[in-house]
This record gives sequence, structure tokens and C-alpha cells, in this order.
Amino acid sequence: MEPADNSSVFNPAPLLEIDSMGKERFIAPHVKYMMKEPDDPCSITESLRHFPEEEEALNQDITGPPKHPPSNLTVVTVEGCSSFVILDWQKADNDSATEYEVISKSTGPAGNEESVTVTNQTHTAVENLKADSSYEFTVQPKNVLGVGPPSEVVPFSTESGKDAIWTEYPFQSDSYSECNGKQFVKRTWYRKFVGVQLCNSLRYKIYLSDTLAGTFYNIGDQTGHGEDHCQFVDSFLDGRTGQQFPNDQLPQRQGYYRAIRQEPVTFGEIGGKAQINYVQWYECGTTIPGKW
Repeated sequence: MEPADNSSVFNPAPLLEIDSMGKERFIAPHVKYMMKEPDDPCSITESLRHFPEEEEALNQDITGPPKHPPSNLTVVTVEGCSSFVILDWQKADNDSATEYEVISKSTGPAGNEESVTVTNQTHTAVENLKADSSYEFTVQPKNVLGVGPPSEVVPFSTESGKDAIWTEYPFQSDSYSECNGKQFVKRTWYRKFVGVQLCNSLRYKIYLSDTLAGTFYNIGDQTGHGEDHCQFVDSFLDGRTGQQFPNDQLPQRQGYYRAIRQEPVTFGEIGGKAQINYVQWYECGTTIPGKW
């Protein structure tokens, strides 16, 4: 499939040809720029809403490996979001492909790397891209009888960025989350450890703890639904947050809380009769792990 032909969302060039560090953004016939509001955080989930899921073909008569390569491989990138792209391609007519291997090769300051993602769709997000690095992408069709010829190789270069310091560390949390992925921690200037558990590299649950070995607790918000908690992952944005329940419908538990950005946190009861909201996930525009 192809992304919708919607000029308000997709464009062949960015609004600004220079990124925040003065580097020229990558422009090529196979690259499309997806637009977002400047104050909106980068979001893989929101970006993928423009690429509807396809139904899996049933009762397909497979007599051999796919015979034709995918075509029209396109790199869709969001201006100001260097940590991911969405690759989109066309399946050959009457082809027997049931899955695709998406191969990413990178060259950059940290050296050369290769990764492979498998999908049954004709689009996929490629996450954890490094800032200021060059990539080559290709897609290879496959089915139960083997692999077919790969697509053409398309290049892309990410925007500038700077290091984010996160360490993968399995911590104990007082869990209230939709996220079940890897866990990362970082020490903060306010003498707390921030812990995150990933849904994906741009959607995660944020926790706080006094010590690495102790419990990582939910963070409550006395005046909102945690939008300014993105400060804990070094984002200046007010982020998106998970489903917002009335605070009296949330289980009452212990956790940290505050009312406004920059305010020190207090430990106590949140949710329930405490009338302090907490949420299941955050999208702050900061990718974890990696660079932003």
C-alpha cells in the first residue's frame, strides 16, 4: 500500500531544509516528509495511523518462493524526529509473499550496523535510528518456501542530534502500565532515578525511585494527567498520555506526585480518594534508548 495522497500530511520536501543544528535535511525522490505541529511530540503510534493495517491473504496457493521484488520503496520521515522512519512499499501483483524482511544498514560515528525487521504488512516503522547517520534500506519478500528477490536499495540520512544517557536495567515497579518492553534507567538532577518501560522507543511508562534497588513508583499529577512529566525524560514538550480516567476510578496506591513542571515531587497516596491522577503511558518526543 501507499500512504494517502494528502498534501497536508505528506510532502516531497520538509518545511525547513535545515535542521536545528544547521545540517541540510535529506531530500530525494524516494523520501516523503510527514508533517506535525511543532509542539506535538514525535510519535511512532500517531504516524502509523496514516498507514492502515492490511488483512492477511487467506487460502493463498503457494507453489514456490516469491518471484518479484517489492517496488516503490519509500522512506517516510517526520520533520524534527530523527529516531525513526516508516518504510512503505508495493507488493507485486499476484505475488506469493506472506512476509517481508526489512533490512537496515547504517554508517555513522558509532560504526556500521545492520538490523532486520520482519512484517506481514507492506509498511513498517524502523526505530532507534541514530542521529546524524547514513542508512540504506531494502525489503525482501518471503513465504514458507523461501525468499524472493529484494527491492532496490534506498539511502537516507538522519537529522542531527545529541546523546541521551540511558542504561538498560531490570527494575521492580509498582506497575500500572500498558508497556511491557525493555526497562531503562537514568539518574536525574533532582536526586531521583527515572525508570522507563517501553511500549516502543517513543511510547513508554515513566517511574521514579530513590534507589536503583528500590521500587520504582508511578508519578501522579495534581492539576492534569501527567503531560508535564515529560520533563523527567528531558523533554520540554507537554506530552501525550494514556487513557485518562477520573482520579476516583484509579486504584489508590503510593507514588510520587506534583502539581506543575519544575516543582519537586512528594511521596504519598495517589489515585482514588487522594484525587491525584496517574496514567499508563507517555509520549514525550524523546526516544529511549538512543539519540534525539
